[in-house]
Amino acid sequence: MATVTGNNAGRSPANVQENKGLYWRLWIASMTVIVVMMTFAPKIWGHTLFDNFGITFNGGPTMILVVLVYLALSLREVSADEVSAAFSYGKALVSLPSGLHFVPFGLMQVRKGPRTVQEFQCPGEPEKVQKTDDAIPLESGMVRPIRVVTGGSKGNKNEILDTRMTLTVSFFVQWAITDILDYASNYGSSVRIEEQVRDIGEAILAEVATAHTPASFIADLPGINKHLTTNVGKRFKNSGVRIISTRLISPDISHEVSTALADIPKARVLAAQMAIKAEGDKTRLVKEGAGKASAELALLKARAEGQKKMRDDLEVDGKDILASEAVRGILAQTDVLVMGGDGMKDAMGLVKAAQSAFNSNKGATP
Repeated sequence: MATVTGNNAGRSPANVQENKGLYWRLWIASMTVIVVMMTFAPKIWGHTLFDNFGITFNGGPTMILVVLVYLALSLREVSADEVSAAFSYGKALVSLPSGLHFVPFGLMQVRKGPRTVQEFQCPGEPEKVQKTDDAIPLESGMVRPIRVVTGGSKGNKNEILDTRMTLTVSFFVQWAITDILDYASNYGSSVRIEEQVRDIGEAILAEVATAHTPASFIADLPGINKHLTTNVGKRFKNSGVRIISTRLISPDISHEVSTALADIPKARVLAAQMAIKAEGDKTRLVKEGAGKASAELALLKARAEGQKKMRDDLEVDGKDILASEAVRGILAQTDVLVMGGDGMKDAMGLVKAAQSAFNSNKGATP
C-alpha cells in the first residue's frame, strides 16, 4: 500500500499569504534604476567605455541598449488559460492576473500553472497499467494497478459475487488550481498532485472495499464515488487545489470471472428457450392426441351407424353383423388372399367362430 508523501504528509497544507509590500519595493527599485539609466544616457552620449580593454563603446547608446535588454527580460506574459504568481527566491509575493507584467529580472521569478480544469486517471491510463503479477519487474513507463480486497460473504446464496475477492480498481479525477501561491508552495507541479491523489484514493478505496462484497461494491458505486470525492477533497483543503470530482470506473474482477459472468445471460436464454420449446411440444402433443381421439370417436360412431343400417337392411341378428366385422378386421391385417372354395370355406369358418365367441359372451356388457 502506498503512503502519502510530500507536503501533505502528516500536516496541513501551507496557506501562503501575499507579500505585496516586498513586491512593490522591489518593483519600484527596479523601475527607479531604469529611469536613472535612461536619464543619464543622453549625458554620456559620445563618451567611450572600457578603453583599457581595447574595446570602446559609446556610453549613451550602450546604456539605452542595456535598459532595453533588461526590460525585455523583465516583461512576462500570463495567458488567459494560466494562473501565475511572482516570487523572490522562494518568497511568495503576489498573484498575477492575465496580461503583460513587469517582473524585475534577477529580483523576481514567475511561477505558472493551468487555469483550466485538469483531468487524469489513477493509477494511469489503461495502456500504461501493467496488469501482471507484482513479482514481474515493472516495465519502463508503466504503473502498477490498484488492487483492493473486499469483505467476506454476507450469506446471500442467490448472489454469485457474494464472496471475498481481490478487485482491480481505477478512477479518474478532475481538479483545478484555486490559489497559485498555495499550489506552488505545496506541490509545484501536476505530477505531485497525481501522485498524492493516487495514494489518498487508494487508501480510501481499500477501507471502503472491506465493508462490501464484489456485488455490493458494484451496486453502491454512486455512493462510493460521493464518499471518494468528499474525502479526497478534504485532504486537499487549503492546498490551493480543489478536487472537483472523482469517479470510479467499474472494477475489474479478473478475466476468468468476467468471462464466466458473461456466459450466464446466454445460459439463461438457452434455458428459457428449452422451456418454451418443451411447453410447445407438450401443447402440440396434447392437441394431436385430442385430434386423434376426436377422429377415432367419429369413426366409431360412423361404423356403428353403418352396422345398424346393415342389420336393418339384411334383417339379421346384430351378433352376425359384429362377427362379420370382426372377420373383416382380421382379414384386413393379413397378407393372405382368400381364393377358391377352400378359401371361402375358411372365411365362413372365421365367421362362425366369431359368432360362437359372441354367443359365449351373451349377457355380458357390450
